[in-house]
Amino acid sequence: MEKKRFSVIIPAYNVQNYVEKAINSVLEQDFKNYELIVVNDASTDNTEKIVKEYESRYDNVKLISHKDNKASRWC
Repeated sequence: MEKKRFSVIIPAYNVQNYVEKAINSVLEQDFKNYELIVVNDASTDNTEKIVKEYESRYDNVKLISHKDNKASRWC
């Protein structure tokens, strides 16, 4: 396995209607040797399920999940 040269990070919160398009837009690029990290911030829709499907199919897709929404601490 080659060393990853860079990371692409996608923040996600209740974006089940858009997350596949976002992930696919990265996966369709010509660059190689990268990791795609999706940070799910306690989505209550199917966002996490969708990302987990990608994570199971692609070695370079990783999911980081939070159990509670971190943005609520700043409000």
